[in-house]
Amino acid sequence: MTSFRNTRGIPVVAKSSAEQVGKVKHFVVDGGRIQALHVDGGKKHGQLVSWSDVSAFGDDAVIVSDDDALRDASNDREHRALRDELVMLDKRVLDDVGDEHGSVADVVFNPDDGTIESMTIGDEERVAGDRLLGVGAYAVMVAGSEED
Repeated sequence: MTSFRNTRGIPVVAKSSAEQVGKVKHFVVDGGRIQALHVDGGKKHGQLVSWSDVSAFGDDAVIVSDDDALRDASNDREHRALRDELVMLDKRVLDDVGDEHGSVADVVFNPDDGTIESMTIGDEERVAGDRLLGVGAYAVMVAGSEED
């Protein structure tokens, strides 16, 4: 497992050319998994890489199939992600009844398939990834726990 904070800024390298095409800026999350990487600092400004084009996700670099893996946003959600509206880190967390739980300190994910495993809220509260309902411009929404 790895986390969003630990992987922001690591190089994204094209497997076909061994050239760096940018760095991980943010993650586009939908349905409890990473759908795309927001890649910054490459030859093109504000590009995305679909999770399906990620060949390997390591501690030091992300390997993508080739330079053509970089693409433009294809829908409204991705355009909003490129404007940093859907960034999870440091965003407030609300549950499905409107209670606030603090802000997202980090997100742990499985680098093999992009599944969100858990989120750390504030200094210590851990929320299981399967409680994630959605990420919006205002807040990250989670399902209330059984004990709430």
